[in-house]
Amino acid sequence: MSTFTGIITALSSLQAQQQAMDTAGHNVANVNTLGYRRQEVRFSARGPYPLAGSAAGTMGGLCGIGVQVDSIRRAQDEFLNLHFNTTGGELSRWTSTQNALKEIESIMAPGPGLDLGATMDKFWDAWQSLSTNPEDLSARSDLRADGLAVASSFRNLVQRLRWSASNIDSTIENTVEEINRATSQIAGLNRDISLALGESRQPNDLLDQRDVLFQRIAEITGATLITPAGGQPILNLNGKALVQGNLALELKAEPGASGYLEIKWADDDTPVVLQSGELAGKFQVRDQMIPQYLSQLDDMASTLVSQVNTLHEQGFGLDNQTDLNFFTPGTSAADITVDDAILDDVRAIASASAADSPGDGSMALAIAALRTEPVMAGGISINQSWQYLYGSVGNDVKVAEDHIYSAQLIHDQLASRQQSISGVSLDEEMAQMIQYQHAYDAAARVLTVADEMLGTIIEQMGAR
Repeated sequence: MSTFTGIITALSSLQAQQQAMDTAGHNVANVNTLGYRRQEVRFSARGPYPLAGSAAGTMGGLCGIGVQVDSIRRAQDEFLNLHFNTTGGELSRWTSTQNALKEIESIMAPGPGLDLGATMDKFWDAWQSLSTNPEDLSARSDLRADGLAVASSFRNLVQRLRWSASNIDSTIENTVEEINRATSQIAGLNRDISLALGESRQPNDLLDQRDVLFQRIAEITGATLITPAGGQPILNLNGKALVQGNLALELKAEPGASGYLEIKWADDDTPVVLQSGELAGKFQVRDQMIPQYLSQLDDMASTLVSQVNTLHEQGFGLDNQTDLNFFTPGTSAADITVDDAILDDVRAIASASAADSPGDGSMALAIAALRTEPVMAGGISINQSWQYLYGSVGNDVKVAEDHIYSAQLIHDQLASRQQSISGVSLDEEMAQMIQYQHAYDAAARVLTVADEMLGTIIEQMGAR
């Protein structure tokens, strides 16, 4: 045994306890850091002296020579992290869908009495009023104004729905840029992590940073992690590696056949298929729901124009004009408008069923009756069709909310489990710091005693 063995033993303890104290302090400092995983110091006894099987005498047994830090481990569960990211992608998808649908819902009904249904009610009321006062020019002017309001409401709805789709396009372009930045950062972190591991260093903080980026990309795209044995994790996006090792593939957003942006792989120009994540929700609203709403508006506008015009052509105005349209013929809600003949002269509005009948309002009454006529597909009226359209938007919002509730419930449970494993508890860290401090103090006392013993030997030998 060496005279300095006690000093070496005490010194190893001082160093190990100091490293443990530093790690606990690091945990406390990062208690509120996003994505931080609690770190744990793993101790082990250093190899005893003399080595087993050596020729040196054992003096009654092998003598330990202190402690060492084997590793500083991240507290985490890989499977739990994978599941958390998967549910995060699904939650983000439906949250994105809900947000876009709520904007559309506000477009459909911007305020009490300001929706298309209320505007059409005023339009039918104006025809009803004209039927009782067909010679009243002010009633005719009111009807023309209400007809213009209905046409304007259709056009505005179409325009605002298209704006909503364009706004989604803008966010898609920005999101693709965010993905490319994140994947580039992950590739850089993979390189740094590999270098650290090659030097037998545990890059816990770099791993935390990479996990945060993994989580964000999973939220956006629904990408999943594949971790080969002994290799770098692969960020997989629907069967293709978005990031593998130091290589990150870029995505690009380009206009497609519809005129809206499509996301493609930059290396081979193939479309990126998204089944989960924030972007999937945006595409669902832009490419499926908004076109469906626009198609229903077109059906309503087309039916309104054809039904009103069919009756109006058969009627007579105050000037005995007949065979005139009230609305300009068309099948699109985007271009519905009142016919020029009506715009030029309200006397051309056909309210009578026969010529030279200024007091006859039967044709106006027949047109007013279209309010409740089952002229739409499915045997419903135009007004009911609007109610169903508005109701379908509300129902789509409710479906998204139900999915969010379910996904949020699972996500929160996983987050709670993840926090219980990886989160920092200040009480636990403080208790451990006290434990490390006492161990440090004790090791310092051992070192002092060993130093005193060595001093005694030196002084006694020096006295001779």
